[in-house]
Amino acid sequence: MNQRFPLVTAAVLAVGILMVGLTRDDADLPGPFPYTGAPLSAEERASLASDGWAVTGPDAPPRLVALTRPPSAGETRWLVYFGGNTPGYLAEAKSVLLSLDEGRGLGLAAIAPPGFDGSPGKPSPEALRDSAASAMRWLTETHPAAAQDIHLVGFSMGTMSALAAAHALRAQETPARRLVLFAPFQAMKVGRTGLIGSLVGRHRYDNQPLLQPKRLPPALVLHGGADSALPPVQGERVSRGLRVPLKTYPGIGHAELLKHPPALADARQGLGL
Repeated sequence: MNQRFPLVTAAVLAVGILMVGLTRDDADLPGPFPYTGAPLSAEERASLASDGWAVTGPDAPPRLVALTRPPSAGETRWLVYFGGNTPGYLAEAKSVLLSLDEGRGLGLAAIAPPGFDGSPGKPSPEALRDSAASAMRWLTETHPAAAQDIHLVGFSMGTMSALAAAHALRAQETPARRLVLFAPFQAMKVGRTGLIGSLVGRHRYDNQPLLQPKRLPPALVLHGGADSALPPVQGERVSRGLRVPLKTYPGIGHAELLKHPPALADARQGLGL
């Protein structure tokens, strides 16, 4: 029995050292934020699919739940929105897309990543990036006219999706026209909290490898000056990494940014709309 004590002590010490290391490495990162994705109810799905909008999937390509509205006659531009870590992913997307479209009749699209609004799979940084690339392949194959005129918008966690989508479009030789990032992050933590969450079930989201100015379209970064979830310094780091302008809005919080008229106006300008 006594021989077991050194082993137990060693195990406890190893876990403690690991915990200290993890805490030190991630001490300055926002989060951890719990994943909040939830399936769509039949009523929610029906509500989304109105006024010319369609909800498709996940039983067909891109094997995710997608919300789209085709462009009006004579219009070729598409606006694709990637949202944040919210249970109403596509509902938020529809609202933001309509605010940015402002009656122009653009093609509008949002594709829920794994774990959100009934899209199969579990959320993770890898799943977010892969699903964004799959969404762009699906959109350009389903709507060939969209291939040369896609504008990308990302908010919060969705800024990783928007950046990944831009890289995917470039790789398939159909580069995006413009990119606007609302409240982006350089790095953050998402997943389970507490002692167990520090060891398992927590993901580190890192946009730094995606910030490659020469491989991305003209971009604009927008950030709320009173954002307590992703502080403005995150937007500053992203704008520096992309070498693009940053616009900050004093007194505006994280979710407020998506409804702030000056921010929406700047986004339209940044998208060339």
